[in-house]
Amino acid sequence: MLFSNLPKDNPFQIFQDYYVRAEDHGDKFAEAGCISSVDKNNQPHSRFVNFKYFFEDNLIFFSNYKSHKAENFLANDKVCINFWWPNIEVQVRIEGIISKCEEKFSDKHFQDRKPSKNLAAIVSQQSQKIESYDLLKQKYEAMKEKVENGEYTDSRPENWGGYQIKVHFFEFWEANDDRLNYRECYEKNDESWSKFFLQS
Repeated sequence: MLFSNLPKDNPFQIFQDYYVRAEDHGDKFAEAGCISSVDKNNQPHSRFVNFKYFFEDNLIFFSNYKSHKAENFLANDKVCINFWWPNIEVQVRIEGIISKCEEKFSDKHFQDRKPSKNLAAIVSQQSQKIESYDLLKQKYEAMKEKVENGEYTDSRPENWGGYQIKVHFFEFWEANDDRLNYRECYEKNDESWSKFFLQS
C-alpha cells in the first residue's frame, strides 16, 4: 500500500505505523482488508480486497463495477473494513463512506501496471456465473496471448476502476496475554477527531 498526503491527525499516522510494522514482521498480505457491505435486502456480505493506496483520508482499492459488491455499494455506501496482522497481533477496524474514484485516477493506475497484471480485469466478469473454472482459464490464456503479442492495446475497461473510502472511524486493537486487550478508537465529528478507549 502506498501512503500519500495523509492528514496529520493521529489515527492516520498510527495506521501507517502499524502497517509498516506488520510488513517488517513478514505479514505477506498486509494490504488485504476484509470489507463488509450490506445489500438492498439488508443482507451483509464480506470479502477481502487489496488496498493499494491511502491517499489523504481515503483508502483505495480497485474492482469490477458490475460485481456483487458494487451493487451493495450502490444500495448502501456505508462500509466497514477489518485488517488483521497476525505477526504483530494487531487488528484495525475502519468505517467510512465509499464512492468511485475519478476516472483519470483509475486510468493512471491501470496504465501504470504491467499489461499482464491487467488480464483478470479485462477477462473476468467478476461474480457472474460461469459453467466452469476451466472456461475462465481458457478465456484468460487467450487474452494473455493477445497481450503478449501486442494485439490488445485497449485502455481501462469501463466496468473496472477504483473505489475510495472516506474514513471517519478507527479502532486499533492489540492482543494481550491476559486477554485485557488494548482498544484505542478515533471518531470524526464534523472536522475534528475524538479519541476514546473501549473495554476488552
